[in-house]
This record gives sequence, C-alpha cells and structure tokens, in this order.
Amino acid sequence: MNSLLTYVSNLDRRVFTIDNLPEEVIAVVFAYVSRSPKGFRENLAKLLEEGQLQGVRAVSGDAGAERAQKIAGDFHERWVIGYGHSSVAEHAVVHVGIEGISRLASAELELGSRFNSFTEYSQRYQRPRRGAVYFPPELQRDPEALNLYKGLQDRAFDVYEALYKGLVGEFARRVPRRDGESERSHRIRVEKAAFEDARYALTLATLTNLGLTGNGRALRDAIVHLLSGPYAECRDLAVELAQEVAGRLPTLLRHISPSDYLRGLARTWAVGTHGQDSGGARSGPEVEWLSLPDYRESLVALVTGLWLAHGGYDFEEARRRAEGMDSEDLEDMIRLSWEKLTVHDHPHGAFKTVVYRILLRVSEANWHQLLRHNRGADFTYGVPGGAGGWVIPPRVEEAGLAGLLTDFLTYSDEVREKIRGLCPEAVPYCVTNAHRREVVMTVNLWELYHLINLRTSPEAQWDIRQAFEMIDRELRDRHPALIGGARRRSGVEAGPGVGR
Repeated sequence: MNSLLTYVSNLDRRVFTIDNLPEEVIAVVFAYVSRSPKGFRENLAKLLEEGQLQGVRAVSGDAGAERAQKIAGDFHERWVIGYGHSSVAEHAVVHVGIEGISRLASAELELGSRFNSFTEYSQRYQRPRRGAVYFPPELQRDPEALNLYKGLQDRAFDVYEALYKGLVGEFARRVPRRDGESERSHRIRVEKAAFEDARYALTLATLTNLGLTGNGRALRDAIVHLLSGPYAECRDLAVELAQEVAGRLPTLLRHISPSDYLRGLARTWAVGTHGQDSGGARSGPEVEWLSLPDYRESLVALVTGLWLAHGGYDFEEARRRAEGMDSEDLEDMIRLSWEKLTVHDHPHGAFKTVVYRILLRVSEANWHQLLRHNRGADFTYGVPGGAGGWVIPPRVEEAGLAGLLTDFLTYSDEVREKIRGLCPEAVPYCVTNAHRREVVMTVNLWELYHLINLRTSPEAQWDIRQAFEMIDRELRDRHPALIGGARRRSGVEAGPGVGR
C-alpha cells in the first residue's frame, strides 16, 4: 500500500489529495466509486496491482501515462459514452493560457460555461499596445472595408492616448497625495484611474490575454458554444482550444462538434440587421425590472425555506405557518437570517428561492465587469452596441474631454454603418467599450447579495457600481427586509472619482 503514497497524500484519513496522475485518469478512477463499493484508494491499489498504472506520471509523452490514457479511454467509452455518465468529465481539470484574442472573443468564451474560471488582462490596470487589435478574415475580401476598419482602430488608439494623457494631468492636479503615500504610489493610483476611463474609446477588437481553469465538461460546453456561434475568430479559437485540451483529456473531448441545433436556431431567428441609431450619450446604465416577485409571497417563500432547513417542520407545515404570519413578523424573522452576515459570508441557500429578471442597458465596459465574479446569474444578451447610445465617464466630462470622446464615438458609428454594408462580419469589432448593449439578467436573491456586496463597494468600477446601486435602491424600497443585509462592504478607500 505504501506505493499509493506516490499518488495520495495519506493512507489512513478520510480526506486526502491526489497527485501524479493524468487528469483523465483521476476522472476515471473517481468514476469507479459510483460503480464499486470500494474507496478511491482501494480502486487505485487494484489498478497498481494489476500493473495498469505502472510508471504513470502526469507528464506528456511518458509511456506510462500513455498506457493510463488508454485505460482511461476504454473506461470512458464504457461509462461516459455507453451509459451517459458524463459527470465523470467534471473531475478532469485543465489550466489553459490564451493569448491574443479580441475582447469580443474573450466575452464569448466566458459565456460558454459559468463553471469555468477566468483571470483576464485588465484594461483598468494596464495600457494596451497600439496595433494590438483583431482583424476579421472576412475583411480581406473588401479593400474598402479593410481601410475603414484599420482607420477606425488607429483612431481609437489615438483617442485613447489623448484621453489617458489628459486624465493623468487632470488627476495629478486634482488628487492630492495621501499621508505617507510615495510619489510613485500616487502616480500609479492616478494612472489606474486614467486607464479606467480612457479605455471607453477602445473597441472590442482590442486584444487580450486570459488564464482559464476548467473541468472537462465545462470546457466541452464552452467549445461547443464557440464552434456554434457567428464569429470566425471564436470558431478558430474553439478548434485551437480543443486541440490543446485534448493533449490532456483526449477521450473526454473526442466526440465534440458544433451544435446543429444552436446554428439552426440562429438562422431561424435572424430576422433583423441589428442596425441602431447611436442615440447619443447616456448618463449611465439603465435598469428595468421585468419580473419583480410579490413581496409578501417572497417573504413567505424564504421563511418557509428557512423553517424547512432548520425548524424541524416538513414543507407543508413550514409553509402553513409562514402563510399564517403577518408581514411584519415575517420581515422580523428574515432580518434574523441576515443581520449577522459579515463581508465574507454568503446568505442561506433558501435565499435562492426568490428570483428576479432585470433588463440592463449597459456599456460594453460594464458588461465585461458583469461577467467577472458571476456565481449564479444567467444572461440573455443582445448584440454589441444593440441598445443604442453610449456612456461618457463622469471624470472624462469633468476633465473637459467629453467632446473628444463624443466626436470619436459619432465617427465610429458612421464608420460602423459603412462597414455593415461591405463586411457585416466586422461590425461587432467596431463597437467600443462606451457603446451599450441590452442584457436580461435572471438572478436569485442569494446571487444579488454577492453582486451588490461586491459591486457597490467603494473600490468597484464606477459604471457597474451605478447599475447595482440602482438595483439595491429599488429593492430597498420594494423588498426592504429581503435585501437589507446585501450591502456589507464599507470604509474601503478607493482611487479618485470613486463613489460617484
């Protein structure tokens, strides 16, 4: 049994970690647990005794690893393909670096599965490189469209640089150094604030890098999503992603292809051109409530869930008791459920029983923020720029630079419409971070506690903070006892302009 210590951290405790096995082998040996009364270590010992894992190491090209992959593949064909036991794929995890894709493609990748984890190049903290933009291959068939597109991307960076320099100068004059703050730290703080607002001139063609961690099942879903979508860049990315991940999970990604259903659905419902009048500047995000559940019914549902979990009642008795209470007593009981929440706590799972649908009209910068740290919201989203209009950052206006950005956004709309008639595939890449799109967010109360707590904090980006402050205010007015414990972060000092 001591040979097992090569692969597990201990032999005698209930909890142990696993190492030195290919991810796909781990997934398969875990799968044995669902078909065998023996534990993981016993099944692993059996494979070792039979010589099936002799010399295995999680190193590409190792002969033992190749044998183990063959064993994993045979088992995979039996249980995953033959019996539909696809959850096995969730135990195989891969870390992937992705470089040089557009911001449009990075968002599509993140939307492919909520179970993948991402860390992306942040335009809030870094200065992009001139010329680092994606050129859709379809542009090569139309020289006029190519020239228009290149001119737009070049001008976007010119305006970005002008905004950045103007904002740095304004913030350096207006924002004093803090007590004990070095000149370098002050400069970095000022530059960060300038990055944050200058980026509204950048387009979705701007290149980005990201790190992805995902299990086999979530990666498969994301790859199918990309393969089935309208963007050539995303389809090419899906092929590369599948090729690289297959080096680690060859059998788990064998049967993968575009979804005829999704592609057919897109063709069936493609009834418009998505052309939009710019509509000019907007003051910020817009929030429209599509579904706001009845307050008393929500109070009853939450108290019923809490009693079911902790009160010793069955569901019918818990609901009967909750329905028999007046609304003030229900509110008092719900306050007890959140009044001791700390910044790092999550509310009880019963909070997931209350569900809202919200239409957001938000800038692309806001939308990309919304995709970050999402733990449970579902999105139905329109095309880039589809909401009409754009957002001018308040600090850009205060610095006297709104005219510069507005002139460019007007120009970008004109160029985008010209390109629409020449090369429609390139149109989404002409949309800037300032342009707005429509997003329908379906979100439960538990997730709103997370998002409001995170996105209304002083250090949150101003654009998304405005959106969630609007959501928080509406719920405090309409559902006060339900949302009362959501906003828990305070006292965190942030950069210039934050809090507006």
